[in-house]
Amino acid sequence: MSVASLITTDDKAQFAASLSQSRVDTDVFSNGVWQKRANGDVTQVLKIETALIFADRYQYGFAVPVQTRRREGTESATSSGFGDVSAQLGYEFLPDWDYNPWRPKGVGFVTLVLPTGKSIYESDQSGGSDTQGRGFLALGLGAAFSKFWGRYDASTALEIHKSFDKSVNSSQLQGVVRPGLGESLSFSAGVSFKDLRMGASLAYVNEEAISVRGSVNSDGSPQQYTTASLSGGYALSDGWAAGLVYSDQTLFGSPTNATLSKSVLASVTKKWAR
Repeated sequence: MSVASLITTDDKAQFAASLSQSRVDTDVFSNGVWQKRANGDVTQVLKIETALIFADRYQYGFAVPVQTRRREGTESATSSGFGDVSAQLGYEFLPDWDYNPWRPKGVGFVTLVLPTGKSIYESDQSGGSDTQGRGFLALGLGAAFSKFWGRYDASTALEIHKSFDKSVNSSQLQGVVRPGLGESLSFSAGVSFKDLRMGASLAYVNEEAISVRGSVNSDGSPQQYTTASLSGGYALSDGWAAGLVYSDQTLFGSPTNATLSKSVLASVTKKWAR
């Protein structure tokens, strides 16, 4: 689950539009074996995110992704559609009114993910190229902490979420899909030079096994992977900023049952000060 639409600074509102392109690099199976992807599998995502402070310390936000996926090779196909739309409600439970040199700002949040994207279990294509998201209704709870020391900044976020059962009736499967709990933990740090900020982050994701009962029966396997990112941002005039992020899921951790990608994301953001 993403916390990108959460306000962790002193702003009262923010808006972001991003365009990313990722390419599948490696498939990692449940037994830990890595297999380099031979054929191209490219996904482009246009995402709109926004958040607004209300009632002093409360905030709400949402994220809407639109995805286009292109798969090459013997199972070549292209598909487009909405990804999983999410909404967040947050509360600043640990304010930083006195700018304590060590105490961070803390924001707790609840996230609701709607299954607007087609999941792999609903796919009508053998290669799954018509999927746009996880496709499960999910509810998450977490907290994000951030701190600034002059030109330096650091943040961390942790959350746990529950995805709910879903009935599926597709050409590949007729039955019930039962996901479990999932957790994520991320760390990031950055340094600013006037209007330029450079940063790095690590984000770990764990999903419990997804079981399937119906025309196909499977107990599934847990999924784990870690995303490493390098980012750069430049502050423009009147609260606008432009950013560029490179991410790689093949560098760290011990992934299992995961499709690992490398991606580039470009964004523009607008913030309104309190």
